[in-house]
Amino acid sequence: MISAAPIILFIGATLALWLGALIHRRATAPGAPAFVWLMAAIALWCVTSAFHGLTPALSEKLLWAKVQYLAIATVPPLWFAFLCEYVGATWAADRRIRIALALMAIITVGLAMSNESHGLIWSVVETTSAGVVVYHHGPWFWFTVAYSYALVLGGTFVLLRAIRRSPSAYRGQLSTLIIASLIPWAFNAIYVFWSDIFGGFDATPLSFALSGALFTWALYRTYLFDLIPVAHDMLVDSLSDAVIVVDPRSGVLDMNSAARNLAEVSGMWLGRPAAEVFPFLASCELTLSTTPSSTLVVTTDAEPTHYDVRTMPVRGKSGRYAAWVILLRDVTMQMRAQAEHDALESRVQEQQKRESLSVLAGGLAHDFNNLLAGIVGNADLLALQIPPSSGMGSHIGAIILGAQRAADLVAKMLAYAGERHGSMERIDLDALMIEMLELLRASAARHCALQYHGHPAVIMGDATQVRQVAMNLIINAAEAVDEQIGSVTVSTGTERLSAWKLADMTFGGDAAPGTYAFLEVRDNGPGMDADTLSRIFNPFFTTKHSGHGLGLAAVQGIVRGHRGALHVDSTPGKGSRFCVWFPVAQQEASGRRPQAPGQVQALDPP
Repeated sequence: MISAAPIILFIGATLALWLGALIHRRATAPGAPAFVWLMAAIALWCVTSAFHGLTPALSEKLLWAKVQYLAIATVPPLWFAFLCEYVGATWAADRRIRIALALMAIITVGLAMSNESHGLIWSVVETTSAGVVVYHHGPWFWFTVAYSYALVLGGTFVLLRAIRRSPSAYRGQLSTLIIASLIPWAFNAIYVFWSDIFGGFDATPLSFALSGALFTWALYRTYLFDLIPVAHDMLVDSLSDAVIVVDPRSGVLDMNSAARNLAEVSGMWLGRPAAEVFPFLASCELTLSTTPSSTLVVTTDAEPTHYDVRTMPVRGKSGRYAAWVILLRDVTMQMRAQAEHDALESRVQEQQKRESLSVLAGGLAHDFNNLLAGIVGNADLLALQIPPSSGMGSHIGAIILGAQRAADLVAKMLAYAGERHGSMERIDLDALMIEMLELLRASAARHCALQYHGHPAVIMGDATQVRQVAMNLIINAAEAVDEQIGSVTVSTGTERLSAWKLADMTFGGDAAPGTYAFLEVRDNGPGMDADTLSRIFNPFFTTKHSGHGLGLAAVQGIVRGHRGALHVDSTPGKGSRFCVWFPVAQQEASGRRPQAPGQVQALDPP
């Protein structure tokens, strides 16, 4: 038996090296690197054991026994590391555990090499009359045995746990690994505790040859390293969705990594109510029914997060509902995308409506203007033909006055349609507002305290239409505030508008980003609700007792005709803010420049 043992050991070493080389080609598979090193250590154990048996001299046998400890000390930790990596036990990859395993192997090898000075590995080495070398083991040897068996039992426990959690398709692989790991250590236990059975011969390396055969069978029969079992914990923890398991009383039983990141309880969460661990679930009544359910939960943070909360019942072995799985999926981006889509669709519909009204208003205004031209022309001719003393003069004057008022309405309809009829010139909004102060004193300032903050802001536009915009906005604000405590603030200046800021405009979101001159009108009046705010730019809509509802419609058309933008902020009880932007004149479009102190004037009610 002993004479054949070296041959079998060399065969076992060859088989181990072949397996290591084969698995090295699949180095990306979990556990593959550790398995390659394990096969190398097994091959070393087999080779050194073979030479130990072939060498006749005791000193040479002792040398090979020392070299053999390079494998004896490294096989158990490599085997343990391989099993843990293969089944996905991430805790075993902790760097501190790896360092501890490596230190144990280094210490054991060092003690074996220096055994003559302390005898901790072999206290006495002697040769029997039959020529068999007998090693009497020291205290560190027994410690190493206990340590190695602990690693084997730990690896076996990891495999058994993986078998319980893994699908049946993987159980053949894991069972093969358990058998292949127990065979060598069973032979090693026989050598350590009942050495007389084999006449003092250590059959552990031979048993590794049998384990190698099992690995070879597993490689082709159960597709070892091709089908890698993913542990249940690793699978659930890898989900980006939060998974929470609760009992019938909504107490938390388990959760994955994504759920732990959302939990607002840093300490022990096991058994605590789900609404306490996840406060945002308190606003959602979790329905632990026998059928799956789904609801939407929104957090109360500064930036709300939307979660799609799904509950699914889990049946126990008895058939009763033992727990419920709560799946939290972050749908904030989908909700934002849907809101943006709805807002875009609303803007498109509003734009289409405004364009249709503009076309209608423009067509009616042109036709009506042609009719007015005939009325005014004939009224003028009639006025020339009657004597000054005739009583018909007042009636003709009334016709002309009515026609002029109708012409004003036509001009506003044309403005709403975005048709400019005046000449384009350079306009300084600041200077234009200063010129209008006296006129504003006579009209708007009668109702409120009017303040003006001006900064130079030069644009290219129709001065008459820009004045019309300012007059409409300021007079509307003055008429909206209380006569006793009312206040209207007008400001001009320049500002650089980005694409995202333009997209937030009430209209004019399609304007090009760049530097704009602004005219801002604020008041402390009653404000407007959302319904009124959505209709104020519609032609003929008004909240006044007297008015035709074309003022703001004309403002919209003029701003659009000047390729500008407009934004309205209004809250019931907190006043309103209207701000219009016009592109600055070309030579000032290089960027926003530091603004010098502008004109500040206050116009109090007379």
